[in-house]
Amino acid sequence: MQPKKIRGFLPLVLSVACMGILTSCSGGTEVDYLVPPEAEVEASAAIPASENETAPPGTAPEGNADLPSPTLPLVWWQPRASENLTWQWQLQGEIDTSFDVDVYNVDIATPVSKIDELKARNIKVICYFSAGTAEYFRPDVDQFSDAIQGEQYEDLTDERWLDYSRYQEFAPVMQARMDLCKSKGFDAIEMDNVDAHNYESRDANGNVVNIGTNFDIKLDDSIAYIRWLADEAHSRGLSIGLKNAEEMAPDVVSQVDWMLTEDCYVDSWCDAATVFVEADKPVFMTEYDDLVPDFAPACELAKSLGFSAIWRDPSLALDTYVACQ
Repeated sequence: MQPKKIRGFLPLVLSVACMGILTSCSGGTEVDYLVPPEAEVEASAAIPASENETAPPGTAPEGNADLPSPTLPLVWWQPRASENLTWQWQLQGEIDTSFDVDVYNVDIATPVSKIDELKARNIKVICYFSAGTAEYFRPDVDQFSDAIQGEQYEDLTDERWLDYSRYQEFAPVMQARMDLCKSKGFDAIEMDNVDAHNYESRDANGNVVNIGTNFDIKLDDSIAYIRWLADEAHSRGLSIGLKNAEEMAPDVVSQVDWMLTEDCYVDSWCDAATVFVEADKPVFMTEYDDLVPDFAPACELAKSLGFSAIWRDPSLALDTYVACQ
């Protein structure tokens, strides 16, 4: 199964007529695909831990004056499926902050002013970027060597696969992106395109028949990369989720904090994500109006599985938004 690729932050000038199913549209003209000035990415104050922001085990015992003072462990947002969190996901156009939800998922280039506006309402904010492809509209794309860039990603002429079986060669790029997410005040990161193994066709013996990335990336490579990304995110006090790639869910559910699905209803694989709900970790489910013209059956399935589902337009701009109630 090859999950749908969301086109990220391609330059876009919106002229949106609000549809009846849209909660609200912003009247601004700003287009948020440019990286904001350095002045907008100053480190924000530390966010106090809430009841669902817990530290890893192993803290040294208190009250022993003979022991050195331990370094306080980092905390990060660890949401629970039982919270039934509501959410909005927008990757193009000026971010409309008017939705009354618990979580927003927006691009890494989103201005700090928008993030601050959301945080002031106690909304958790997820930082989107691709961890498995080189996006040519990003300012750091020249830091990916030609040797680790593969085939074009689907029909996107400005995006190419990265050989993340050798992620150590571009690890500083991903680390710098996480640092930027942290400094701008994000709570979590969404790492896109970490399922390159799904694009390699293999025969019954596991031999590669067609390499869709120009690399021989295996499932184990994807699992190792996700685990490294999770460790890096947590070391910065950031939550992290699995994007699609349901075949990896049992292997990484203990390392990541939530899951985001696209098209699991229309492609009939939602059951594979229930391992997260069983671990009381939320599944943020998305179906798109071009493939699912009637959201009601998908919503009913989501409710039965304990997923937090929304119905969106494929551009993730400001056309269609319905939350499953």
